[in-house]
Amino acid sequence: MDSEFIQLKKVSKFFGKNTVLDSIDLDIPEKKITGIIGASGEGKTTILKLLIGFYKPSKGDVLYLRRSMKGEKKNIERYFGFATEEGSFYEKLTVLENLFHFGRLYGMKKSAIKSRSEELINLVGLQKAVHTQADNLSIGMKKRLDVACSIIHSPLVLIMDEPTADLDPLLRNQMLDLIKKINERGTTIILTTQLLGEMDRICDKVAILFNEKIVEQGSPNKIKSKYGKSTLGGVFEKIFSKRIRKAYSESTKEKTKFLKPQNKFELKEKKKWLKLGSKDFEEKEPDNKSEEEKEEEKKNKFKKLRKDFEYLIINEDKKGDK
Repeated sequence: MDSEFIQLKKVSKFFGKNTVLDSIDLDIPEKKITGIIGASGEGKTTILKLLIGFYKPSKGDVLYLRRSMKGEKKNIERYFGFATEEGSFYEKLTVLENLFHFGRLYGMKKSAIKSRSEELINLVGLQKAVHTQADNLSIGMKKRLDVACSIIHSPLVLIMDEPTADLDPLLRNQMLDLIKKINERGTTIILTTQLLGEMDRICDKVAILFNEKIVEQGSPNKIKSKYGKSTLGGVFEKIFSKRIRKAYSESTKEKTKFLKPQNKFELKEKKKWLKLGSKDFEEKEPDNKSEEEKEEEKKNKFKKLRKDFEYLIINEDKKGDK
């Protein structure tokens, strides 16, 4: 049943010659919480924007109940809610005014907006701030208001981009509890976060992005069992350190590195020149570099690669996970 709800089928996304996603497959289970994990710039937010139709796939398709989402803007607006990392509410409107504004945007009747607003204000815990202007709210309250605005129309799917960003541990816990409450009411939730402990705590499924592809997906427990680790932090360190060691090893080989082909034509030409032994596509280091400088450059490349996954184990308790 999971594979019949929301699917990304061989989806690629290009921005000019830059590949952000490369032929990814992802199944989103219904009425569950799915987390998307990856280093900064790996394409997490791009996936979310593909799901809500803000971006169109360069290749592949996004399916909802086996139906392509291409040209389905009205249905996307009806069935999906999107809580952005920055927030989309209006600072100069009160909590209640914001809810009414978004309700009208979704074409809801005044009576429906009123009853739904009362329900959401209680759900997100803003009873004492109903008539407070949004710019006077605390960071945590603003986050909760944004969530309320994104689900005013009772969407079947809520997409959340870094919902706990900029929150202290107490406020993060409150947000996670709110996410679980919304999910318990039957809403499918898809989110991104940089804190692995959060994924382990609330997600039914996680998908790991690395180097433009989804390299792993499944339940947190299943993935931890597969890699013999007790935490997701241990899993990710194992996955990424292996790939980074491979990349570092390749970067230290004493051989000429060729420019990465950007399209099929360049790839064909590159193969042709390789076969002929031509040096036209080579990218050599300057001859005037000392061995010490070359070695330092290799070390810096390794450090840069390692940063791609270091943040993934922030606040992750890895005690006993060796």
